Amino acid sequence: MAAFGYICAPSVMLVLALSAAGAVSQAAPPAPPPAPPVPPPMPPASASAKAPAPPEIDHDAHMHASRERHLSSMATSGVHYERGVWMYGDYKQDVDVDTPHACAQACQADEGCLHWNFHVVHHRCDLKSHASGHNSDVPDWISGNSNRYKPGAVEL
Repeated sequence: MAAFGYICAPSVMLVLALSAAGAVSQAAPPAPPPAPPVPPPMPPASASAKAPAPPEIDHDAHMHASRERHLSSMATSGVHYERGVWMYGDYKQDVDVDTPHACAQACQADEGCLHWNFHVVHHRCDLKSHASGHNSDVPDWISGNSNRYKPGAVEL
């Protein structure tokens, strides 16, 4: 039968085993604890920082700038145009064009169209077969007439 004993030195603890014959053998010291896990690398400061918020958009200023840009583009077109919108008389809505020039051309090419409206922000084109009046106080639309429109004529 073997006997065990411990010897403590200032920096080492030895475990000694005594065999039945009295021989002393040195047992292996306990295994050291595992190393702590390595923390993941920190992302660069620029990657972890949030991107700055986009600047606030003044929607009214954007609309007015869009209207003025489109109105100035129409100045030398030779096409009738004015600020505002023709009311009622919907004929075709949301025609696939992206400029007031193209909206006017779509109206002129369509025998049933007398007036056109173009939204300056959303680039929406509506064609009118007849209308009961024009509202020039609507700031986000440009409108016009086809050559077929005769002011004062009774529209059906």
